[in-house]
Amino acid sequence: MNVQNSNVKILIVDDDEDDFFITSEYIKHIPGNSYQIDWCPKYHEALRHMLERNYNLYLVDYRLGAKSGVDLLKEALNANCEEPVILLTGKGNYDVDIEAMQLGAVDYLVKTELSIEKMERSIRYAIDRAATLKALKENERKYRSIFEKSKDMVFIADYDLNFLDVNEAILPLLGYSNKEALAINLYQLIDKEEDKTDLKKLLKSYKQVNDLEIELNTKQSLLGKYAILIP
Repeated sequence: MNVQNSNVKILIVDDDEDDFFITSEYIKHIPGNSYQIDWCPKYHEALRHMLERNYNLYLVDYRLGAKSGVDLLKEALNANCEEPVILLTGKGNYDVDIEAMQLGAVDYLVKTELSIEKMERSIRYAIDRAATLKALKENERKYRSIFEKSKDMVFIADYDLNFLDVNEAILPLLGYSNKEALAINLYQLIDKEEDKTDLKKLLKSYKQVNDLEIELNTKQSLLGKYAILIP
């Protein structure tokens, strides 16, 4: 999302109305941008907005009555909220800063240190980062679907060729379930010792193998020659 050309919807979650007005004024004075700014003073109402994905960005105060902004961040992320969250606090606290960032907040701002420039930079970074993560997740879902639906055996392995993930095609082709495959190594399926040696040499020398034909054993018998690609 390009913040320069989009009407970004921002929800400020703060139980102090005066602080809301101060924060919103910084945002309103960011040059060249158009934002819709709303206020929410209640924890559970804010959580509902986050779960319903009603806004593009959330600025959340650390103190929200009986609960904290960190609590809200935890609940939202546990419910797969993908919109960015910036945590606000009345004064700097290193431990809170670290906890918020580890949980997934995109930034941590101290209210007494706010400026138009800091606010603009933080919002721009948050929106850009959210757009990048969204694109990555969409690509991940796309390629995961290709991986799972392929009629060819497709697998992910570590450098030693221990299976990390295998698609469903392994069952009809080799007779192993996904769970069984994750407990074995590709070398265990290779029939000929010379094929194992050649594969190890290629991986050691070039870190990749293209279109190498080897014989793999099924769970019951020899499958026959099967071309594998190990990127």
